[in-house]
Amino acid sequence: MPDAPRKLAAIVSIDIAGYSALAERDAAAALAHVARVRELTGAAAEAHGGRIFNTAGDGLMLEFASASDALAAAIRLCERERDAQLRFGVHMAEVTQTENGDLLGHGVNVAARLQAEAIAGAILISEIVRDNVAPELAGKFTPRGRIKLAKMRTTIPVFAFAPSGDTAKARVAAKPILAVLAFDTPARDRATRTFADGVSEEILYAVSRMPGLKVIGSTSSFAFRGRDKPRAAKALNATHILDGSVRRMDDRIRVAAHLAEAESGVVLWSERYERDIADAFALEEEIAHEVAKALEVTLAEARRARAPKLTAALSDSYFEAREFIRTGAVVCVQSAAAALDKIVREAPDFARAWAALATAKLEVLRLTRSDRAKLVEEAREAAERALGIDPSMGEAYAVLAALEGEYLGRWREREALIERALEVEPNHPLLLFRHGQFLVATGRVEEGYAQQARAYELDPLDPMFAAFHGYNVWARREKADGKAILEDAAKRYPDNVFVWFMRLNTAALDGDFDAANALRADGVRLVPGLADSASYKAGERMQQLMMEPSPDAFMQLGQDFATMADEEPASALDLAVALSVLGFTGPALAIFGDALDNVDAWRAGALEAARPHIGYESALLFIDQTKLLRMDPGFAELCKRIGLARYWREADVWPDCVSETPYDFRAACAT
Repeated sequence: MPDAPRKLAAIVSIDIAGYSALAERDAAAALAHVARVRELTGAAAEAHGGRIFNTAGDGLMLEFASASDALAAAIRLCERERDAQLRFGVHMAEVTQTENGDLLGHGVNVAARLQAEAIAGAILISEIVRDNVAPELAGKFTPRGRIKLAKMRTTIPVFAFAPSGDTAKARVAAKPILAVLAFDTPARDRATRTFADGVSEEILYAVSRMPGLKVIGSTSSFAFRGRDKPRAAKALNATHILDGSVRRMDDRIRVAAHLAEAESGVVLWSERYERDIADAFALEEEIAHEVAKALEVTLAEARRARAPKLTAALSDSYFEAREFIRTGAVVCVQSAAAALDKIVREAPDFARAWAALATAKLEVLRLTRSDRAKLVEEAREAAERALGIDPSMGEAYAVLAALEGEYLGRWREREALIERALEVEPNHPLLLFRHGQFLVATGRVEEGYAQQARAYELDPLDPMFAAFHGYNVWARREKADGKAILEDAAKRYPDNVFVWFMRLNTAALDGDFDAANALRADGVRLVPGLADSASYKAGERMQQLMMEPSPDAFMQLGQDFATMADEEPASALDLAVALSVLGFTGPALAIFGDALDNVDAWRAGALEAARPHIGYESALLFIDQTKLLRMDPGFAELCKRIGLARYWREADVWPDCVSETPYDFRAACAT
């Protein structure tokens, strides 16, 4: 349609949340809802100079000449409609008008996908809409970060409005948010409790793979036990709770499960099962499907491999290995890998065990200084075995993506694998976190932080998610809010290295020297060998300079850091960041280049407990503390050396710094 007229328009997309379920229960009531909503929408559009240009089922599309008119009409409908639970998406863009008055174009699609992401009774708008209305109208909308819309590669900042009052509070999310609590067991011994937790986690895993269902991560949901369980829904913002109990009698297992609506307490589904322990994994899948049916979630998922039959001893060993992996301790992870090796030899068709083995091998690889090449191959083989049995195993794709990070430059391969992982398990917190890490490591910091925020939202009690998200909020949003997240995580996990490290960084950069000194001293307890490392000594030296600044000391510090990086390669990246903060851009670029050219030496020497995730090293090039680095044209040269420039050109995605540099960054990356 080349000659069709084009124009700028504000588009409002509306639908009725839960319409399909309502139509199934009461078709006449559903039709009455649609008729009334269309009548109210037509009146609101006319009152604000707009029109309805498309209707389909329970949905409507409206056109307005301005963003202000579009929002005024949407807010009017949102506040006045009491019975039908409406969802709104609003976007402004250039559109094409057809002969029959319909509108086509990317802007229409964006509005529809914003509406699909909105909760019932709320309006979700794009940044361009918010920026084109009066401040008093824009002030009604709360920022919700950046989100990735369905079938679109890029993420966009969005803002939300929900009417105040009890009626708004009574509305539920269009997409259910499920928390699977740790099932109770009357047994007191550790082995049975581990078994019960393992059964609960496998049910959580199976449910989380259902398309359209958002599931809270296990670290957060399992934190609520016994008398704390009634607080879980409110604390986790869950709309539904799955809870139950597990009893074990020799080689038999008895599971009782029930699904309840959080706000009303109404039990939507409950069932009791008694099976041989060999059928435990098949039972978990069955429970997951029943829960999904109760929540009216479409089960159009990939074909699964048949659930394995395991002996009681192998089931116990698997659940215990999973628990060991979660601890993150070196000895525990090594024990988990050994146990999983034995399990897959005896049960070679157990896809979840192969995936767990791949994860365990990857963690050993991250923490070890020897046999790295052998561990890479073992982790790869385990992940590929898992996918050979079950191609929808997101955990295995994520391991393969991390292994690509062993070789700087394989950016597109890493991206394809982590995106595949999210395709099959779109709401898995760890996969979202890893995707966020990849985005930050390739310079798309805002997108990466948004993904890590989603991981934290799904599992806010996970210490690693809290550590990174707290730092991200401190760095880019609000310092007080970020520090509050970190302090809360520290209360829960006082010995977690990630939480300690982010608290130390924020305290030092804020000039809170007393807190930084206390945290540095505590780090000696947490990280063996820390006090003798160049990174630790550099932190002390920087703080001394900040407390008693002098030009001579400043220049001497820069020279000393360069020498320390040369003598201790394991501290090179930390020292390069410090030099960038001090303004020694040239030496910092040189150290970054040497360290990233020989990243294996850096990984082998880094302190065991403090090693970052594989493939994350380049993220340090894009954090706020290295901004001066990016202002130097030599930065583009470094990015070419490690393959990032080629990746950006071929994928046609560019880092955030492309709009910051005083030189033509794209051109510098192309030459």
